[in-house]
Amino acid sequence: MLPDGMEFNPLTGRLRRGAVMPMRMALVVNRSAGSFRRLPVEATVADIVRALREGGHEVTAEVVGRRGLARALSAVAVRPGIDAVVVGGGDGTLLTAVLAGLGRERPLGVLPLGTLNLFARDLGLPLDPVEAAGLLAGAEVADIDLAEVNGLPFIIWASLGMHPWMVRRRDHLQREGMGKWPAMALAAFRALRRYPIIDVTLTLDSGTVAVETPLMVITNNAWREVRPPLSRVALDRGELEVHAARGSSRLSLLWLALRALLGRWKTSQLLDTYVAREVRVSTRTRRAMVSLDGEVTVLRSPLVFKLRPGALKVLKP
Repeated sequence: MLPDGMEFNPLTGRLRRGAVMPMRMALVVNRSAGSFRRLPVEATVADIVRALREGGHEVTAEVVGRRGLARALSAVAVRPGIDAVVVGGGDGTLLTAVLAGLGRERPLGVLPLGTLNLFARDLGLPLDPVEAAGLLAGAEVADIDLAEVNGLPFIIWASLGMHPWMVRRRDHLQREGMGKWPAMALAAFRALRRYPIIDVTLTLDSGTVAVETPLMVITNNAWREVRPPLSRVALDRGELEVHAARGSSRLSLLWLALRALLGRWKTSQLLDTYVAREVRVSTRTRRAMVSLDGEVTVLRSPLVFKLRPGALKVLKP
């Protein structure tokens, strides 16, 4: 006999909770996502659709490339007769979905098809997209926090200093034909040689502090102190956490990176941490390069980071 409210999913071979309500779902899959380097696109999407329909949902599917992704997500955000939108891709794909307006009135479902899939890990989803679809078929709607900087939303984290510079260099190397991880390794090596330092003033709930750092990270709620890839402690605590590397030398930054790989980075004396509901970052330059969930943009200073509690609706198993 199965526990109350549970049913057997023949596709995944696991127990799941019965779907709370049949929904009309729109599925949008980014065929440029990193997982499709090892998974067949058509067969994977067909299995995902089948898993969602087994939960009693009506599903329409669309597979698009990187160039057509924003247009497709913007179109489905205003399409009538849709109860929820499920997006397959990485964290950058999900940010594109939020920028298109998804997750406000209609809940947003996540299928891990990217490289790191940090948000899927936050939600407790398995990294197999078909198995994740089986869980989403029985998921409930949850309201989680959304962060923003100068009115531009982000889901997980933002960074200044070396990281956005590395991401931009990595993307350039990828366009020249280099693989993602070799490109990131070379970009990191060049960033360490260049070693850019940003000089900023932080205005926090508790006061103002001057910071010189090669790397600053602002997270939407706190990360766990675990080995990478990281996941967050909670998604609805209403807090921004600011981490600034002291990094007075390349050696100290490398030591901090080693501690991060060992999962002992939060307790390092090479890292200053602040917690606030709102953070104002004033730079000496008029514009600052910022990475939002791995996507690089340039914004006008000062950078005003805010938290919007419960502003994002998601399907959460």
